[in-house]
Amino acid sequence: MNLMQSLHYSDLLSPVPANQGELITRARSPFWLAPMAGITDVCFRQLMDEMQAGVLISELVSAKGLFYNSEKTRKMMRIHKSPGTIVGIQLFGESPEDIVQSVSVVEETGADFVDINLGCPVKKVVKKGCGAALMRDPAYLEIFLSTIKKGIRLPLTVKMRTGWNENELTIHDCVQAAYNSGCEWVAIHGRTRAQGYEGKADWNLIAEVKSRAKLPIIGNGDIRSADQAKQRLHETGVDAVMIGRGALRNPWIFKECAGVDAQRSGLRLLNHYLSGLRENYDTRSTLILLRKFSSWLAFGYPGAAKFRKNMFECYSASEVMQQAENFFSQVAHLPSPCFEDNEAFMMGGHG
Repeated sequence: MNLMQSLHYSDLLSPVPANQGELITRARSPFWLAPMAGITDVCFRQLMDEMQAGVLISELVSAKGLFYNSEKTRKMMRIHKSPGTIVGIQLFGESPEDIVQSVSVVEETGADFVDINLGCPVKKVVKKGCGAALMRDPAYLEIFLSTIKKGIRLPLTVKMRTGWNENELTIHDCVQAAYNSGCEWVAIHGRTRAQGYEGKADWNLIAEVKSRAKLPIIGNGDIRSADQAKQRLHETGVDAVMIGRGALRNPWIFKECAGVDAQRSGLRLLNHYLSGLRENYDTRSTLILLRKFSSWLAFGYPGAAKFRKNMFECYSASEVMQQAENFFSQVAHLPSPCFEDNEAFMMGGHG
């Protein structure tokens, strides 16, 4: 057994004050599922939990929607719990008071922590002063986060970008603001708001932030494979790595990071996912989500475009599964597609 195998994940974490960083020591691995709007719902998170993701975070939830008791927003709050699972709810809001008022609903779900979105680049979010817009004023950000921290009982975390644009790289000051506010950790997507999802994530800057930070830093951006995830973890010294779009193309990536035999089977995974959808959604929503997930799994294989076309002409989950059975049986003998660095796969999201 080598040194890495003999140490528990918590032994590798950076030292932080006694009242901060406790939650991260409970994570079963340093490879986490990144929050993705419209994707990381209860069904997808449960699937990734079974794939051994270390920490799971919900899709983006509006604090105001919770405050006004929106049924759609409350449905986004559904979580599952199993032994060893750590689940957080990601919120955004125009004021810290909005978020504090909504956290009572978060607590009812059994979530382990609240994550504040400081990375969403979407215009309708930033024009309200939410998401990445909060990074433009680190001094106000500290007040914003401190107010939330004082008003809630759950641990508080944040996910941010490197800044507004290349001339406003406020990441160091924003990380300090998070530390001063009592946050458990900061997750960093290595792009500016101006970049959106173009260009490449700046892992050199993430490493620089990690070297100066006084609390755990989680790196995120452009993780396409288990080897790449492990490389980023060790080269940058971050406390964990978040994987987003890479887990859509390869849902088995977390098991591969852990060195566990993934036993890949697209059809088996789809059947399992469908069971979760039927427990949580109506027939129409089940069909829509099943189509999306099927198309992600097929991406990169020969005939994937035709498969997606046929699938979106299906009007029931059973028809989608029949198309999937035909497709995945034809490509079962092929090696898994490589995820090239220049591929514009799922270039979108909220942070």
